[in-house]
Amino acid sequence: MSGVPTNEQLTQLTQALTQARIEYWLAYNLFTWQWWFLLALLIVPWIIFYYTADRRKLPELWLFGLFMHLIIMRLDTIGFETGFWTYPYKLLPFSSFVAFIDSSPLPVIYMLEYQYFPGWRGFISISVLTAGVFAFVCEPVLEAMGVYMPLNWQHSYGFPIYILMPCVMKAVVEKIYSAARKANSLSNKR
Repeated sequence: MSGVPTNEQLTQLTQALTQARIEYWLAYNLFTWQWWFLLALLIVPWIIFYYTADRRKLPELWLFGLFMHLIIMRLDTIGFETGFWTYPYKLLPFSSFVAFIDSSPLPVIYMLEYQYFPGWRGFISISVLTAGVFAFVCEPVLEAMGVYMPLNWQHSYGFPIYILMPCVMKAVVEKIYSAARKANSLSNKR
């Protein structure tokens, strides 16, 4: 197959892209007001979580948050790599990973929703409200700030995703904890 790059060529292109990202980041990102804003978005939600999280529910909250982080990170990477959106400002120059969204505000907000809205009706309601805020307020604001740039993406596309992600993860975590409680009760009867 002529014209198809070899693995060695892909490796060289990746290295060149990484070097270009580092140079771009040093010239246009590091210590700009947008960079400081992203750093605050990474840290502040975790401070809020520290003071508001129910310590008795931490294992369940962490499991839910980890699942949310993984799915958010995967979807964000797919969207970035396929050209649906880009992030002109990053905390770090390496890869498409956007730590400020994937690692902090979204998982933390979803974990607090999971904690404060344990019933399905309330959880779905708050998920719809949050999806509206994320899709139709936060995304346009981040776009206006220049830290997020949709390319082949409309804000409305994210709305159902912002609802579906936490609902699926809530169902998964509840299933895991239900199975654990059942196994624990069976072992206590012995």
